[in-house]
Amino acid sequence: MRLSFFNGDEISSDSRDAGKSLTRTSRNDIFGKRQWTNILLAVNVLAYLAQTVSDGNLLFWGAKINSLISEGQLWRLATSSFLHANIGHLMVNCYSLNSVGPTVENICGPKRYLAIYITSAIASSAMSYWFCKAPAVGASGAIFGLVGSFALFSLRHRGIIKGIEGDLQQIGRVIVLNMAIGLLSQGIDNWGHVGGLLGGAAVSWFLGPALEIDSVSRSGRKMLTDKAPIFRLFKNR
Repeated sequence: MRLSFFNGDEISSDSRDAGKSLTRTSRNDIFGKRQWTNILLAVNVLAYLAQTVSDGNLLFWGAKINSLISEGQLWRLATSSFLHANIGHLMVNCYSLNSVGPTVENICGPKRYLAIYITSAIASSAMSYWFCKAPAVGASGAIFGLVGSFALFSLRHRGIIKGIEGDLQQIGRVIVLNMAIGLLSQGIDNWGHVGGLLGGAAVSWFLGPALEIDSVSRSGRKMLTDKAPIFRLFKNR
């Protein structure tokens, strides 16, 4: 497991198994640790190209449209997160995902990263469904879920992991940018942002990482163990 931050600090493990000891190491190239971020970026771009080729039909088929969701088209709660209103909307979300995604992917690993992204996307659409009647599309809700995940990680590990202030400033800029776009652009609503943020924080609380100091080596390195609630649940069964 490797935890990589915007400022270059990392925490790594010699084992893929949860619960093994973690120590701080020097920075490596994070581009080898962002496979799913790259895939999600590609999916969003390809979906937009498909929208263009279909003359907007794909946008109608997959957008969050409350009346159609009420009729049972629940897939729209997920598909709407891969569609975008226009090229500017797509570019802003790709920039935001590229800014936040690699850090969260390194922190959580691929499985938890995907779980956070997809859950946040659905939570975003669900919140928008309940509080906003207008049609909506966009990956920003899922991205806000990644932001919520990293914010929770930072709060959980304050005092254990140092040097993440710059990371928090970076995701703060992502929040401001997306909220501004949400206020100014048609087809985007900030209720979805709130839903994604809360969804990402909630699933991250359960899935982790939730690192605790297990021991300290003679050299002063902290040995950390992942004690996320999900591991306790399976342990008790």
